[in-house]
Amino acid sequence: AAATPDVLFSVVMPTYQRASTLRHVLDVWAQQQPADLPFEIVAVDDGSRDATPAVLRAARPTRYRLRVVRQPNGGPARARNRALGLARGRYVLFTGDDIEPTPDLLARHAETHRAHGDPDLAVLGLTRWATPDRSAAGRAPTRTMRHIDGAGSQQFSYRFFDDGASYDFRHFYTSNVSVDRDLLLRAPDGFSTDYPAAAFEDAEFAFRLTQHGMRIVYRADAVGLHHHPYDAAGFCRRQMRCGAMAAVLYRQRPVLGRFLDLARLRRARMRLLAQPQPTVVGEVLAALETWETRAERWAASFDPPHHPAADDPVDDLLRALFRLAYLRGLASALYRPDTARRLRARLLLDFMPAAIGSCADRLDLLHHPYPMADAERFRDLRRRRMAQDDEDDDVAD
Repeated sequence: AAATPDVLFSVVMPTYQRASTLRHVLDVWAQQQPADLPFEIVAVDDGSRDATPAVLRAARPTRYRLRVVRQPNGGPARARNRALGLARGRYVLFTGDDIEPTPDLLARHAETHRAHGDPDLAVLGLTRWATPDRSAAGRAPTRTMRHIDGAGSQQFSYRFFDDGASYDFRHFYTSNVSVDRDLLLRAPDGFSTDYPAAAFEDAEFAFRLTQHGMRIVYRADAVGLHHHPYDAAGFCRRQMRCGAMAAVLYRQRPVLGRFLDLARLRRARMRLLAQPQPTVVGEVLAALETWETRAERWAASFDPPHHPAADDPVDDLLRALFRLAYLRGLASALYRPDTARRLRARLLLDFMPAAIGSCADRLDLLHHPYPMADAERFRDLRRRRMAQDDEDDDVAD
């Protein structure tokens, strides 16, 4: 669609199965200031089976124009492309159906675009958790939520960003990023629809836009509030999907493989090839799902909301668990099922016994309770793995 002078921003919003959150988000968008800043929302229902279609039909916003299209479920990339075909704004802001805008979100994006006067500019805003002190609908974050946007930064890397600084294509977060429509026209194919899940499709699109001159500038006071609670098991599932989508990115753009932790998988596979005889890896392999569930359950025991600590003893545990989940997804997408399963067993041994043992030791010093039975199982696994490694070294000598 051609840009029209009466629309400054087109807010592109894929939505799927989040009817209650979507209703709240659409209501809050009506609070954008100043009142004369013109914008539209283009919402694409990606085949929702809940009340999402009814929520969209019932919406009657007066502050902005709501444009709605529904498609068979095809993933966020396909949904954004449908929205881009309808968008009429001078700028396009990508966001989610679980992102509540602060009242000056669009104004901050507009100020930054005007100040730079650069059609190659993308403006990245801050996405933070919607907590009770920031949103009437916010929740207290779990330990997992604090970790993934904090010390772990598996979801967003804002912890390490400086206001006004420039960042590369990996930080084109489609929860809160705006782009000049002239730049989007240089990549007319839009987002790659080879990605059925929400992971890496934004980075791949941004990588192509970078080839056309795009640069990303961070605006810290352009804030969106994220309504998406996670516990440890839920984020493990998310990380496994990320691993599967990373394999898609690698096949499309092999040059980006250095960002995807492929070296870790290759080293683990080489160790398996060099160690053909049954080892402690075989013991884990025989009950792999049980061991993986134990690791997730151990981390989940710390998930109730808590007071943040500068040096949280659970951070290293969660970092190891979520990296393992990502590599599980990556291995399953790149290798045959039997090889991927053996890699999962090897990687669990590489990550979890040491991480859980170290976390338990620190919690002992703090007199903090934890699931002792599972901790002892992992400690024993670590002892037997170290003994096996010593035996292998003796044979090699």
